[in-house]
Amino acid sequence: MINSIFEAILQILSHPPSRREHGYDAVVLLALLVNYRKYESVNPYIVKLSIVDDEATLNGMGLVIAQALSEYNRQYKDKEEEHQSGFFSALTNMVGSMFIADAHEKISVQTNEAILLALYEAVHLNRNFITVLAQSHPEMGLVTTPVSPAPTTPVTPLGTTPPSSDDLMVEFIVTHMMKEFPMDLYIRCIQVVHKLLCYQKKCRVRLHYTWRELWSALINLLKFLMSNETVLLAKHNIFTLALMIVNLFNMFITYGDTFLPTPSSYDELYYEIIRMHQSFDNLYSMVLRLSTNAGQWKEAASKVTHALVNIRAIINHFNPKIESYAAVNHISQLSEEQVLEVVRANYDTLTLKLQDGLDQYERYSEQHKEAAFFKELVRSISTNVRRNLAFHTLSQEVLLKEFSTIS
Repeated sequence: MINSIFEAILQILSHPPSRREHGYDAVVLLALLVNYRKYESVNPYIVKLSIVDDEATLNGMGLVIAQALSEYNRQYKDKEEEHQSGFFSALTNMVGSMFIADAHEKISVQTNEAILLALYEAVHLNRNFITVLAQSHPEMGLVTTPVSPAPTTPVTPLGTTPPSSDDLMVEFIVTHMMKEFPMDLYIRCIQVVHKLLCYQKKCRVRLHYTWRELWSALINLLKFLMSNETVLLAKHNIFTLALMIVNLFNMFITYGDTFLPTPSSYDELYYEIIRMHQSFDNLYSMVLRLSTNAGQWKEAASKVTHALVNIRAIINHFNPKIESYAAVNHISQLSEEQVLEVVRANYDTLTLKLQDGLDQYERYSEQHKEAAFFKELVRSISTNVRRNLAFHTLSQEVLLKEFSTIS
């Protein structure tokens, strides 16, 4: 740490010829140096990385990371196509999808831990990096614009329009409901969605997104928590996650008119809540049962009970009116448009409770409990780097010495 090579690494990333040859190794090295004993002492590489503002350097780092992740995606796609090829394989996948997946059933591709760590540190430490990354135009022809209309499903095929953060969160929600439930990751996922909504509200950003995909994923997650209540409660406080999900709906109910793209989007929110009222009714019954018993989950369940007040108000207000409309018009099953007509005609008589703090969140910071995770991750990356290091060439050492002499 005494002899810093930070400037030499930045020179490699900002210089296209050297970046093409050594950019990947430079980014991995920087990620390792930033994590060197960062919990035990002051790490100068953390400070240096946090104040980098040179656009060429940050853009170069972004290009290296993007290329490495694109290569990972390509390998995953190849593996997926191989996994899905053939009639018997397709039949096995179809049958297997009927059951809750175990972690080991996922398609296995060696994760590029080093690049993911580098991306995390760049976004976490340097406020300029994400701006440059969002505004830059990659010099790699990795993304093409599809000619056909965008699909309504949240999963965007590789090589077409890149998925948004909301797409990625929805995909995570619907694909990780498994026996070994990753509670910490689900909490992170819901926090990401919440912060995105807070940003949209604050900046009045009306994102044109298929919000129904998110609402459906959140409701399905609630159904999963309820269906596996006994198993999950043995390991996790599921009410923390349930409260976060309910408050996302409260965020849409209370502030949706400020960031949803159109008034009809707000109508669709109410339609989904009414359509899936049984799930919310079941959730209320579950948390009410636990909140009225003297047990360890009493307080946590009570919070969910109180958070459901507006959702239950919507259901209790509109359901009788929808049933009355159907009876008067002698319709056994209303269409979506007919339900929306009833909703639009009865907004004025709906009373909701003002809920405070829905748009407040804690700023992210590395938690003390995560130190063990990062230490193990860095240890794993270091082992892989040593295993793959080419000792027969000294070109990297020569290059570092060359750039270290540049003033």
